[in-house]
Amino acid sequence: MRFLAHLHRIDRRWLYVATLVLMLVPFVKPLTLPAGHVSRTTRAAFELIDSCPPDKVVIIDSSWDAGSQAENRAQLEAVVAHLCRRKIKFIVTSLGVTPLGPDFARDIIRPQVERAGYEYGRDWVQLGFVQGVAGALGPVIDRFSRDLWGLYPRDIHNTPVEQLPLMQAVRRGADAHALCCFTYAPVYEWISFANAQYGLRLVFGCMTIMCPAYYPYIDSGQLAGMLVGNVGAAEYEALNGTAGRGTRLGVPAAFGNGAVIAAAVLGNIGLWAERRARRAAA
Repeated sequence: MRFLAHLHRIDRRWLYVATLVLMLVPFVKPLTLPAGHVSRTTRAAFELIDSCPPDKVVIIDSSWDAGSQAENRAQLEAVVAHLCRRKIKFIVTSLGVTPLGPDFARDIIRPQVERAGYEYGRDWVQLGFVQGVAGALGPVIDRFSRDLWGLYPRDIHNTPVEQLPLMQAVRRGADAHALCCFTYAPVYEWISFANAQYGLRLVFGCMTIMCPAYYPYIDSGQLAGMLVGNVGAAEYEALNGTAGRGTRLGVPAAFGNGAVIAAAVLGNIGLWAERRARRAAA
């Protein structure tokens, strides 16, 4: 009992060291975990994209950079892998969040489309970055939804959009089958403008810490699906039959979460043992 009581007084620095060591194990010796349960938000996102008709396209708004690549990168990789496997055509935008978005997206997308045999201009297009007013992207998203050609007269290579065969079927954002927005915290204007006014079905890929804010829109049907951090990416990869970055990063995250849970359990056991020893002494 006296030994258990000491668990309550373990120096927190040792707990940090133990957590770090556990999280490093999967990097030293690669491990995989079974896919397990797939959340309803991830499954809904996968099914929406998988149901894209041959004459429709999916739009990806990739508005992330180094600040959130720890989770947004795996989400983008998973969805692009799905699009390439199903030979679904897609358009890439970066609206108003970070001018570095197109560069990060291109580095992820280009190797996958080359392996899939996609032809630029016919099977996929990247339209680049559009500046918006910080905290007020409503006007940009509104124009995106009703006049994509007007918002993007040229693509990232300075080619007029009317010369790109893929863009002939998508003169406005609302013409797409669905839009997937990957960023730290997707703005609500996507819901109030793109979905509510123009009927565009939405999938969000956000950082884990931001996801609770979007569940009411999942329940209302205004948000069709959501990928929650690396867990969402790993779940999506499992549905797609692949094991990419989300799956790899999910293992150290699981080990870290396990260390935190174990520390909480041991701390509570130590507190219980200490109180019991005090009562016995009294």
